[in-house]
Amino acid sequence: MLPLEDYVKIFFGVFAIMGPFSAMPIFVNLTAGKSKIEKNELAKNASIAGLMVALCSVWLGSHLLGFFNIGIPAFRVAGGILLLTLAINMINAKIPGAKQTPEELAEAKVSTRDLAIIPLAIPLIMGPGAISTVIVFSNNSQGFGHLLMMSLIVSVLILNIYIFLRAAAYLSEKLGLIGINVISRIMGLILASIAIEFMSSGLIVLFPGWAS
Repeated sequence: MLPLEDYVKIFFGVFAIMGPFSAMPIFVNLTAGKSKIEKNELAKNASIAGLMVALCSVWLGSHLLGFFNIGIPAFRVAGGILLLTLAINMINAKIPGAKQTPEELAEAKVSTRDLAIIPLAIPLIMGPGAISTVIVFSNNSQGFGHLLMMSLIVSVLILNIYIFLRAAAYLSEKLGLIGINVISRIMGLILASIAIEFMSSGLIVLFPGWAS
């Protein structure tokens, strides 16, 4: 297992990429016209589905990479590039394309049958950036205890997102567009730092000569 302070860093790192504040306006938009009961049900189902994806990323992510013969250093570089792209969008107060495309938004408004799964759980809660981040952090250490700690972290974060989604309409109104954008930019800066760390640690392993 890692030291406790490392798990605190992982917690806030994954919190930044999951982006509950940027998810709120999208959730409000997708659930416009629905009753409070329907909104709460969608928030619950989306959070449960997101948790399942997150736990699969923790416990099965490394096995999936092994199946495709992908090394963790290469995955760190690829994940870092993806996170940096998302971070730049967040800093510019734009909704990342990996979170929600205009086509997905239009389709979700028409068909709500699987709304809790797509696009709420995937990719709004657990998009490519969040999945890759959880997989990388889950491989920072070996052992059953580390995976349990990662499971606890993602579970707490998904619970946090569930609370945010249930209060999405109220929080969006109180924070306003400016408030949400300010928070999004701060999260984007944190995410950019994580992305650079991912890429640098992966590149050093892939190209040892660069470290000298």
